[in-house]
Amino acid sequence: MTSITDTDIGIIILAAGSSQRYGSDKRTATLSNGTALLSATLANVPDSFTRRVLVLKKEDEDLGKLYADNWQICHAANPETGMASSLVSGITMAGNWPAALIGLGDMPYISTETYLALQQALKKHDIVIPVFKDQRGNPAGFRQRYFDEIMQLQGDQGARSLLEKYKKECFEVEVQDSGIIQDIDTPEMLRK
Repeated sequence: MTSITDTDIGIIILAAGSSQRYGSDKRTATLSNGTALLSATLANVPDSFTRRVLVLKKEDEDLGKLYADNWQICHAANPETGMASSLVSGITMAGNWPAALIGLGDMPYISTETYLALQQALKKHDIVIPVFKDQRGNPAGFRQRYFDEIMQLQGDQGARSLLEKYKKECFEVEVQDSGIIQDIDTPEMLRK
């Protein structure tokens, strides 16, 4: 296995979804502390991730400007066809990275420590995934050798099929972070 460093590992945050279950654009919905959902998610990503891609919809130019100082903005080709389209767009931008964590823009409760633990694990393992109380969550990390297969994905399952296909290569990182399983899909979930 090729040796890689912290700065070799990038992060892709997928935030081009339609928010259909939420009913409005949840990325700009406000958490109880007054922070927008997407802003809170991005704020927890540690500075050790110097390679950063934020995947948005084509019509999100104004939203992208809010984050362009710290994130490379990528506009998903066809986000209405499912999460895989956003994932493919993000991986295309990260094509030369040795490895990438792939996270979701609607998961503001993942701790900085979890991102750091996954980054460290990805230096030693091909695929990493966080686990909280025996439940797998997000973000998942992949070495570059899986990028071509990620680019072939379709539909709304993200990389789940690859995690199943390569379950023996998956290294589970035990975390004490319920944020890895808490995505925000409805306004009620935001108030919890």
